[in-house]
Order: sequence, then structure tokens, then C-alpha cells
Amino acid sequence: MFQAESTFWIGLGAGFLTAILSACAFLFSTIAQKKTPGLTAPGLMVNAGLIMGIVSLAGLGIFWNPALLHGFWGRLPSLLGASVFWALGQTFVLAAQRNVESSRVVPLLGLKLPMLALLSLLLKDETFDFWQLFAILLVAAAAFVLNKAGKRIPLVNFVLVMCGCLSYCFSDLSLTVQVLQIRREVQESALMASLHCALLCYAMAGVFALLSLPFTRKWVTRLALRNAIPYSVLWVGCIVMLDLTFALLGTVLGVILQNTRGIFAILLTPVFILCGCTVLESKLTPSLFFRRLLAAAMVVLAIFFYNIGH
Repeated sequence: MFQAESTFWIGLGAGFLTAILSACAFLFSTIAQKKTPGLTAPGLMVNAGLIMGIVSLAGLGIFWNPALLHGFWGRLPSLLGASVFWALGQTFVLAAQRNVESSRVVPLLGLKLPMLALLSLLLKDETFDFWQLFAILLVAAAAFVLNKAGKRIPLVNFVLVMCGCLSYCFSDLSLTVQVLQIRREVQESALMASLHCALLCYAMAGVFALLSLPFTRKWVTRLALRNAIPYSVLWVGCIVMLDLTFALLGTVLGVILQNTRGIFAILLTPVFILCGCTVLESKLTPSLFFRRLLAAAMVVLAIFFYNIGH
């Protein structure tokens, strides 16, 4: 009983840390795009991929376990799925952030949850009780409430976010499979398996970025690389915590916790602006701030309802 409670609270802490790191990463991605003239979403992804690859290879060098080579080819499909679908999802979302504030786009990612629940039903034969379904719908409702907070998000940007959510779903499912495979085959703890999963995933992203250089070299500049560093490092840390959350609490609850990043994005945006990052918002009134905060806070209620009876 104590071990189960301990696992839950550790997973809960990892989930909230995921949300904080994710919110900061998305804010820094907006800063990177707006402070680098001509930097597009694919361009940021190439620069970030190179940095993440270097960070991940350094991490693998420090935390290397020779047992990771055992069964590697059997784990390769889930590794590729996690990397490729993440890159697609991130490109879609970064493109949506070009002319819509991060504090509006990030909570809208809550729509990933009903997509993930549906895919879990179809692909993994998972079942959900009444309160869990209610929690999933509450997260979706929060995303739609957010779309009413301020001027409506343009349809093109909304479609980009939805494409990003779908890609993230496949990446999350692949990450969950990868972590479980590493824990089973390499006999590692949840923390080390999560760390190795994230490092392998983003080392692979670095390989993709390197292979694309013959076509994308014009996007890689010293300024772009420098501006992409905070986003890249924060994102790798975010995924380590996300993998740990998935390993301890499961994919769906992990995504619910991850979606509290909407709250942190809203809370942190004024802090970033006060620190001089005025490129994040065109105008943020107190009324608009609290309406967005109310929409994002619905996700916290979803966490409570999802865990009723568990």
C-alpha cells in the first residue's frame, strides 16, 4: 500500500515538473522564433534537433548502460515512432505559435487527451469508467473555453494545433512502449528507463536534423542556434519527466498532468514579460488573464475526477 502511494506521489510530482518545463520550453520557443529574423517552425526544429542531439549524446555518455544494446533492434520501431511523431507534432505547434500567443496555444493542447483516450481504446483495449470519461471531456471543454478567452484563434492555427495533438498522441504511445520495453529488457528502474528513453529519442532527433542539413543548412545560423538553446535543453528535461510519469501512472493520467502546462504557461507569461520578453503577448489585460486561468484550471479538476475510486 505504501509503495503504491509512494509511486503515485512521485508520478504526480514528475507530472507537474513535466508541465512546468514544457510551459517554459514553449515560451522560449516563441522567443526564439521572434528574436531570430526569418526563422520558421521547421527551421527552429532543425536547430533544436542539433542541440538536443548533442545534449542527448552527452547524457548517454554519462549514463551509458551496455545492456541497452540488448534487444535494441526490437525497440527501434517504438523509438522511431516517438522521434518522428514528436518532430511532426512540434513543427505543427510551433507553426501555430507564429502569430498566436503561447499562453493560448499551450492550454489548447488539452485536446490531445480525448484523441489519446480514443486511440488507447482502439489500439490498447483500455477501458474508462464514468469519472475518467468525465475528466477527459472536462479537459476538452477547457480547451474550447480557452478559445473564447480573447479573440478567436484563426482556423488555420487551430487545425495546426489539432494536427500537432494527433502527432503527439502517437509519440506518447510510442514513448510509453519504449519505457516499458527498456524496464523489462534492461531491468532498469523507472527513472533510469525514462532517462534512457528520452536520451535515445532525442539522439535520434539529432540524427534526423543532421541528415537534413544538405537541404536546411540556410536555416542553421549562430543566432538561431543560440536562441534555440533554452528551448532545446528544457524540452529534453521535460520529456525525461514525462517518460517517468508514463512509467509510474500510465499514458492517459500522465497526459492529464502534462496539460497543467496551460496553467503554468499563463502564470509564467507575465513573469517573462516583466523580465523584458515583451514579444510573447500583444496585450494581456487582467480580465483576459483570469479568463484564461479559469479555463486552464479545469484541467486540475480533471486530475481529481480521473482518480476517483483509484
